[in-house]
Amino acid sequence: MRIALVIAFAFLTVAPGAQTPEPRVIEVVAKRFAFEPSPIEVTVGETVRLLVTSADGVHGIEIKKFKVKKEIPRGGDPVTIEFTASEAGEFPILCSEYCGDGHEDMTGMLVVRARTQP
Repeated sequence: MRIALVIAFAFLTVAPGAQTPEPRVIEVVAKRFAFEPSPIEVTVGETVRLLVTSADGVHGIEIKKFKVKKEIPRGGDPVTIEFTASEAGEFPILCSEYCGDGHEDMTGMLVVRARTQP
């Protein structure tokens, strides 16, 4: 009887038809010495799925605030990175793998906007 009550309560606490929204997919290209697009604009609370490819050599992508750090290999296969933009602000996107003489200039920007009230 106790198990039946626990199961019934579990069904009551989940709103019918409630689903987790799909992440917003953004394709990003890393190339000497830029990320495209830049800036990337999202909203606080939004789950973001970056599909990052390299247009030339090996690169890295790092967004320290959201603990994102991945190597992007040469070739066309995308690296998938998923995170939730939990705080509003402007956050630098850095290349975390040395990619040549312009490496230190290879930056982008993630802009997380506050939600607007309806």
